[in-house]
Amino acid sequence: MKRINFYLSMLLLLGIATGCNDDFDQPPMVVPTAEHTANMTIADFKAKYWQDATNYIDTVKEEIYISGYVSSSDASGNIYKSLYIQDETGGLAISINGTSLNSTYRLGQQLVISAKDLFVGKYNGQQQMGYPAWYEKGKVWEATFLPLELWEQHVEINGLPNVDKVNPVTCKISDFQGKTDKDTKLKWCGQLVRLQNVHFEDADGTTTYSNSDKSTNRNIVDSEGNTLIMRNSNYASFKEDILPLGNGDIIGLLSFYGNDNTGVWQLYIRDTDDVIGFSTSTKGTMNDPYTVDEAVELQNSSYSGWMSGYIVGAVAPEVTTVSSNADIEWTAPTTLNNTLVIGQTPDTKDLAHCVIVALPDGTPFRTQANLKDNPGLYQSLIYVKGTFGTYMGTNGILDNSGSTDEFKLTVVVGGLTTLNEGFEDGNIPDGWTNLQVSGDKKWYVTSFNNNHYAAMTGYKGTQPPFDVWLITPALNIAEAASKILTFRTQVNGYGSTTSRFEVYVLSSDDPSSATTKVQLNPTIATAPASGYSDWAASGSLDLSAYNGTYFIGFRFYAESDANYATWCVDDVQFNVNGGTTEPTQPSETSATRADLETLNDGTPTGYYGTYTTTAGWTATNCNVLQGGAEDSNPVFKFIGYVTGSTSDYAMAAGLNGKTSSVGTLVSPTITGGCSKLRFSYGLAFTDSAIKFQVDVKQNGSTVKTFTVEQTSPVKQQVYNFEESVDVTGDFTLEFTNLCPSALDKNKDRVAIWNINWDN
Repeated sequence: MKRINFYLSMLLLLGIATGCNDDFDQPPMVVPTAEHTANMTIADFKAKYWQDATNYIDTVKEEIYISGYVSSSDASGNIYKSLYIQDETGGLAISINGTSLNSTYRLGQQLVISAKDLFVGKYNGQQQMGYPAWYEKGKVWEATFLPLELWEQHVEINGLPNVDKVNPVTCKISDFQGKTDKDTKLKWCGQLVRLQNVHFEDADGTTTYSNSDKSTNRNIVDSEGNTLIMRNSNYASFKEDILPLGNGDIIGLLSFYGNDNTGVWQLYIRDTDDVIGFSTSTKGTMNDPYTVDEAVELQNSSYSGWMSGYIVGAVAPEVTTVSSNADIEWTAPTTLNNTLVIGQTPDTKDLAHCVIVALPDGTPFRTQANLKDNPGLYQSLIYVKGTFGTYMGTNGILDNSGSTDEFKLTVVVGGLTTLNEGFEDGNIPDGWTNLQVSGDKKWYVTSFNNNHYAAMTGYKGTQPPFDVWLITPALNIAEAASKILTFRTQVNGYGSTTSRFEVYVLSSDDPSSATTKVQLNPTIATAPASGYSDWAASGSLDLSAYNGTYFIGFRFYAESDANYATWCVDDVQFNVNGGTTEPTQPSETSATRADLETLNDGTPTGYYGTYTTTAGWTATNCNVLQGGAEDSNPVFKFIGYVTGSTSDYAMAAGLNGKTSSVGTLVSPTITGGCSKLRFSYGLAFTDSAIKFQVDVKQNGSTVKTFTVEQTSPVKQQVYNFEESVDVTGDFTLEFTNLCPSALDKNKDRVAIWNINWDN
């Protein structure tokens, strides 16, 4: 069959003349014209060669011609070796072993296809024109890529491209989602559609369209809560673009992947021009939250999102309408536990620069964040999600459910001193976190022989890898009489080669932001050759090294596998006999030097956590570094020796500059006054800036403040600070990283050591 390969043909006139002649004729435009016309619609063609099987191939034996306009483009790299066409009855996918198809088959180009002796089938659920291939594992024939030469023998180009002929069909996710019947698949597979008023579930101002190492699923959610996978190639030119925020419309090509029981609908965009009307701002995300003052400005404007500020108090008893500063308890502990007042700064005591948020009864927000039970949160940074509107007659945050997804503390205090969970109510307990880092499965509670337990598997999941955490409520290890953790595990391996089960101590219920993330080494069950193992006791896990409030995370991880293991957890117990120890109170010291050499019992560590010296200096969201003869993180030569020594290496508190877990170093109460303060500081790592604050306090009030800053610091260079303080009596010192890059990453980390002062 004759094929026209180009749209414009020019008459080449080449001559040599000694004079000028501008009277040339314009070359004629040759418009390609197909020799045949369609005798069957796309919808009828698809229905005629439909089979219910997940994979099949069939040969067209009749003189059938179909026609459609090109609705796809592989120019961005997101659509691979595929061409989509559509007419007024439906869309059709054509799998072709060729790249840069867009250069020949432009958007809106009409094609006429001679289908006789071509092939129609399915590749894992998606009906398409293709080429026969034997799938050995499934023992079935399926449709794969047509050889380019064969395709070119069967296609004609008709006319010039006309994009007005390619209009997406406006629809809802509910029109096809959850439906696997023949009629739904025939109607929507291969169709260019437009989804209105949707948003990206994963959009947070930093997440990209695709991971760099593999194609990635991103969920689209509509106003009714329906979800659809948008499939993005790691070869797409827009893979590193940030997912846009807010709501908008998305145009894309629909496909179905899998069998009727576990298959999923997927959408492929051609490029980011198919993503329409979304916001380009990151404001209001966790990584770019509104300030309190910005939230005040946006009161009752319908704006919502994340806001950050400092916990400065709670509404006083018997106050129903807040009308003045006197209606607030600007202290901790507070009388009531049902509200928080969040200020622009830690020292704010003016309602004009505050918002009030309710702590819903029975939620993690109330349990973990109220100042009555958690006075240690006073003046700490907090992130809260909600709508900015009037509450109790003043500036407020509304619509916060109290779930762990809608608030983030930067200081974890309090927590349970006893945990005894057997999952006997048949559900994941309140206060536990069921976190999907990746994959479309979660932990669940099931039972066997009248015993309930938590379980996790990748079975029937469609989006590996599976990285799923079951995380306990906060455990107050410091105040627990017994610091022993125990649990039981059971496993059915099902021949899995990638499934694994791990247990961690975490400083946060979000492993990605936890500054302490230490894997434990319990005894766990071993998968037998078939069936379930016996229950295995973990042994007694001593958590006494963790002096504070922490979480225990049970992690299930599996990559794509023929089968997935099922891991089970039961009888999670901590300090089961109850009781608490008296909390350690900050001591008083008359020393003139901080005893940082006793941090973490004198052992350097790269883990960020909370560490306390013998005298009561507390480093929070810090690692512990030490001077040494050679650099070997967490040991660094530039930190050097203790002041006045040539043999004892100094130890440093490494204050993290991560905005969600700001590093601080706080002294105990120091007696004898301070005339002059000195210390050394510097960068152990490749960070870009240093900026931290030193507060001298007496009776809880700041009497002196120093900001220490290096805008272009040199890595592993020693900087020395000396400043007159001139306070008498008792005082405390507080060092706070000011996070100059304002990033929620391990950034702007500053090491501080050899703190000393004159009385």
